[in-house]
Amino acid sequence: MNLINKKDLRNLQIKKLTEFEKTQQKKLEDVILKEKLIKSPVLHQAENVGISISMALEVNTAPIIAALWKMNKKVYIPRCLPKRKMEFTRYNKNTSLEKTKFGVLENHDPKAEVKNNLDLMIVPGLAYGLDKNSRLGFGGGYYDRFLKKYPTQTLSLVNSIQTFDQTKWKIEDHDIPMENLILINEGDDEQCKS
Repeated sequence: MNLINKKDLRNLQIKKLTEFEKTQQKKLEDVILKEKLIKSPVLHQAENVGISISMALEVNTAPIIAALWKMNKKVYIPRCLPKRKMEFTRYNKNTSLEKTKFGVLENHDPKAEVKNNLDLMIVPGLAYGLDKNSRLGFGGGYYDRFLKKYPTQTLSLVNSIQTFDQTKWKIEDHDIPMENLILINEGDDEQCKS
């Protein structure tokens, strides 16, 4: 099998996801993925949950975060640090957020509660190889570095255009596979309509 260069695949996926974000199908899939997550035993066992504030091309995490609060989960969001490191800060309704140069919202309050030993981390990505639960991220290596230092239960929410039956990119030694993938399956949208 010919592998696709990671940079080329990232550009391709960003283009596909940017188109997909404008569709009704994406809105529907985001709702389905949220519902599947809420029912997930992995989530029910977790008290401290790491999740990012999504960008438009990602699965929308705003309704997921609202649901986590309703379930009395403690929510932590990432903030980037120098040298491609990150940490997770407590996030609630009163947290003020700032947009980074990457367009990501983060909590930059120096007094924010930091917790890196989380029970569950919901990890964003651009593409997922179903054969190995491999994840292609945005290329910064932040999550792989963080998970190497703070291993925890991982989960990704994957919409229909992010999946590859076979991993089509080279898996590096530092790439950490996801333990759980929540996927869109055939017939999911039918269930949503009923």
